Amino acid sequence: MSITDYLVVGAGASGLAFADTLLGESDAQILLVDRRGEVGGHWRDAYPFVQLHTPSAYYGVNSLPLGRDRIIESGRNAGFYEQATGAEVCAYFQEVLARRLQPSGRARFLGRREFLGHHDGIARLRHLDTGEVEEIGVRRRVVDARYQEASVPATHTPSYSVDPDAAFAPIGMLPERAGDFREFVIIGGGKTSADACLWLLDNGIDPDRIRWVRPREMWFTDRAGMQPLEQVASIMNGLADDAEAGAHALDIVDLCHRLEDVGRLMRLDAAVEPTMYRGTMLSRLELTALQQIGNVIRLGHVEAVGVDSLRLGAGEMTVARNTLVVDCSARGLAASPPVPIFVDNTIRLQQVRHNSPTFNAALLGFIEAHRDDVADKNRLAPPNPYANTPRDMAAMFTRTWVIERIWQREPDILHWVEQSRLNLLRGLAERTGDVAAKVAAGRFVSQVAGAIARLPQLA
Repeated sequence: MSITDYLVVGAGASGLAFADTLLGESDAQILLVDRRGEVGGHWRDAYPFVQLHTPSAYYGVNSLPLGRDRIIESGRNAGFYEQATGAEVCAYFQEVLARRLQPSGRARFLGRREFLGHHDGIARLRHLDTGEVEEIGVRRRVVDARYQEASVPATHTPSYSVDPDAAFAPIGMLPERAGDFREFVIIGGGKTSADACLWLLDNGIDPDRIRWVRPREMWFTDRAGMQPLEQVASIMNGLADDAEAGAHALDIVDLCHRLEDVGRLMRLDAAVEPTMYRGTMLSRLELTALQQIGNVIRLGHVEAVGVDSLRLGAGEMTVARNTLVVDCSARGLAASPPVPIFVDNTIRLQQVRHNSPTFNAALLGFIEAHRDDVADKNRLAPPNPYANTPRDMAAMFTRTWVIERIWQREPDILHWVEQSRLNLLRGLAERTGDVAAKVAAGRFVSQVAGAIARLPQLA
């Protein structure tokens, strides 16, 4: 029986980010296992034209840059920092394994393994190819990197029934099947459906040939306000906008409208009040392109896809021949109920600072390496559930700002955060000559206490 200090279940972005930091901050032995044969998690199952919706500059693991921090020169995101493609992210995580983890001599990866559980320091794994069950001795902790695992179209089961004879496909099959159809029905109201629509528009499909089934409308974040490094003042300004709106909002709707008025949030249809928020980013030019699609179906959630029709919660729509129905309804990052992150011999990786998944996992690796008391670890890293609604967004902002104040009193954590390449605000402290950054930081400081007091009353 082999023995390790930490067994990390799930070798996706969060599992790798945790392992990378723990490896650098301790002398621990680490074993990563995954159902897939390679590292990268849900990125291995993503649709072929997927891209990060955040800049590459603050995604991945702490020890290895993703991309070259280049500025995009053309297209709808010109002027912004590069966003890696899905293929680039997969290659990057393979490089993390080959260049960082394996050469250390203290980290290993076992693919095609199903985690069966652990008890009394013994974990059980089943090899998915042979069925063989093996036992692993775990000296310290099992790290569950799947607790907030993303649901993606290629692997999720739609919540509605599909006639086997219907012209239906997940988004991942869109490039190979699009040429056989004249019209398209896109199901979903979030990032994945927006990506599908943009892909169709980019490939010459007239907007009038697309029908977009949006059961709910979403608030999107303007990507211009999430640019790092030389443009880090944009992030600080956006955070100041969040705090100022939070300190003065009359209710949740007013909070969102205040953020819309300053350009922080955007919606596709000004006549419809969004009820969904998941932190998804779009550029203004992407939003404008999507607004060309005027045939939006708002009849509730899809209940069934038939050969020539869709049944929805509030009605039915016909589907003409030569129409492909495209599923983009996967949930994305899981809004799992918050549980303590550190419990006895288990760590459940979860969000702490909002909308920073790999930063959070890496931070938890640092805390695990430098704190012994479980209660103290949980004090420094309370779970912060992913948002699904604007009300969730308000609560999520508040939790982030409260915990960041606590970190200010922990010199080692504060230093790690300031130096981490995964930190959204990396380099802000050195930009004393950047007037825009200085003004934004001052505005945030003057408003955040009021927002912390006010937002819980709304949420």
